[in-house]
Amino acid sequence: MIRVLLLLSLLAVQGCVTQLTPEGSSVRIANESDECEFIGTVSASNSMGMSQADEAEGALNELRNKAAAMGANAVRIINVDSNEVASTALAEALKCDSE
Repeated sequence: MIRVLLLLSLLAVQGCVTQLTPEGSSVRIANESDECEFIGTVSASNSMGMSQADEAEGALNELRNKAAAMGANAVRIINVDSNEVASTALAEALKCDSE
């Protein structure tokens, strides 16, 4: 019984990592050489992952979702900071020419 509760707890925590929306999945990471129009700055944080990598992924997913909501099709990452408590990310939301 304890093993079942532990497994359910782990699955619940893992499910808390921010998932990409369909719109967010179309937002790409821009290169420095890309010709883009600046839309705004987006920030995000995640503290519910199973590991720092999960938390960083959740923060980047949230960035992309927020950028998509602003009408961006790309983000240029400024900073990602992870520690044992949470991950935070900061980026520029951009509208880039499609190739």
